[in-house]
Amino acid sequence: MEDLHTFIETLEARFPNEILRVGEMVTGKYDTTAYAVELEKEGKYPVLVFENVKNSSFHIVSNVFASRERLARMLGGNIGNLYDAWNEKLNHLIKPEIVDSGPVKQIKKKGGETNLNDFPIPIHFEGDAGPYVTAGIFVAKDPDTGRRNLSYHRMQLKGENRFGISIHSRGHLWDYLRRASKEGRDLDVAVVIGAHPLIYLGASANVPVDEYEVAGALMNKPVELVKCETVDLEVPSNAEIVMEGRILHDICEPEGPFSEYTGYLTHRSTQNVLEINTVTHRKDAYFQDIVPGRSAEHLLLGGVGREASTFKRLKAVVPYVREINYPSSGTHFHCYVSMKKVAEGQPRQVLMLLFGLDPYVKLAVVVDDDIDVNNESEVLWAMATRMQADRDIIVIPKALGNLLDPSSSEGMSAKLGVDATKPLNWRIGECRTPKKIVEQIRDCLKNSS
Repeated sequence: MEDLHTFIETLEARFPNEILRVGEMVTGKYDTTAYAVELEKEGKYPVLVFENVKNSSFHIVSNVFASRERLARMLGGNIGNLYDAWNEKLNHLIKPEIVDSGPVKQIKKKGGETNLNDFPIPIHFEGDAGPYVTAGIFVAKDPDTGRRNLSYHRMQLKGENRFGISIHSRGHLWDYLRRASKEGRDLDVAVVIGAHPLIYLGASANVPVDEYEVAGALMNKPVELVKCETVDLEVPSNAEIVMEGRILHDICEPEGPFSEYTGYLTHRSTQNVLEINTVTHRKDAYFQDIVPGRSAEHLLLGGVGREASTFKRLKAVVPYVREINYPSSGTHFHCYVSMKKVAEGQPRQVLMLLFGLDPYVKLAVVVDDDIDVNNESEVLWAMATRMQADRDIIVIPKALGNLLDPSSSEGMSAKLGVDATKPLNWRIGECRTPKKIVEQIRDCLKNSS
């Protein structure tokens, strides 16, 4: 059975340096976040397991998605072909299977037994409005078609059975609630907290299919689902924790501010209310947390599906595109593209396509395929030596952007495109070491370490 427990056990056995078990007591108030932030400053991205949480019997697990190498390995690829590996798996969707029961049903609490304060919900950053569930996968169904959808939305703890939530405007859940509200109905939802990482990646896909089918494709096997206790929804049988409830259609309350992926506090919110009436969980449940703010985990989990889709569509039009990278420094707003240019003007074609495919992107740089787009230093070197500002830059004003960009004007943003490719008649020699010698030295260094 593949679940969060087996994932952690397997990772610890095969890659022990990628797990950090913290035995010192943590309170969940800023400290779990601080561990991830400080490790990231050192270039370290281990899965964090907090085994001693004050006033709680639950262990907190976070930083699962902080490493691009780890994500690529989950998909059977590497950093260089992460998006190719993702897109190949999505060519073979696998429908989920319904089973009678599973570990998530080991503990059941309904009605007055339900107390959300039982869970170690962290406060992540100064300025946050309170404790937030950040790793909740919302499960809901289209009120008209019954098609299932998975999505992420931040959840501010408001009481023993109540969360304030902000729903991504224009997304599926927002649309479901809008239509249910027109009929005077609340929207039934289930929230999954803790599951195998590939289910989380599937939930991030944002594609017009049941994301459980995407998760099945990523896992190469059907996701086993069990029916909820009080709502007509299905959840992974081996999830850690499931909360069942409803989003109220006629009540709004203040929610936020919250530390978003831009690295800034935001008050922007749809101010919806989620009431929980039932909780089920494993006896040995982990409480999973996603480090918010401008963390590597938040950016990678939130971006990999969208980025892979953009790469696929970009390459379908311009097959000479080799790789893309959304650097963490750009918080979803920057993208680097490498290509094998065969005609002048192609980099501009790529730039205009990219801006159309992904409205989040406000700065894009196209480089030659000898530049590693995953190495920001190489991209900046290409800009320094292959680009002239009066010749190789395009600016598109007043385009659709991202509402969370604090520099935008109500979601309107200028787009800056940079062609940092060499002219086709480039005749300038570069400093190179013979490939054979490089391979010999690499072997020597590997053997001496």
